[in-house]
Amino acid sequence: MKITFDPDIPADIQPQIEELIKDSVEGKCECGSDEIYVSIIENKLIDVKCYDCGNSFFEAEIDIEEE
Repeated sequence: MKITFDPDIPADIQPQIEELIKDSVEGKCECGSDEIYVSIIENKLIDVKCYDCGNSFFEAEIDIEEE
């Protein structure tokens, strides 16, 4: 499974998100793709979706500390 992150997601929290995805997403998308795109919504939610078709697997709330 390949995971692509939106550039707005800080690199220091990406490993935590990868673990969450590996625990939550089983197998490929309905379209057959195994590539996942992680985007951020309003600086507090991540949207985990299929990179190819856009099917959303789940959303999760995260804490991003402002620098």
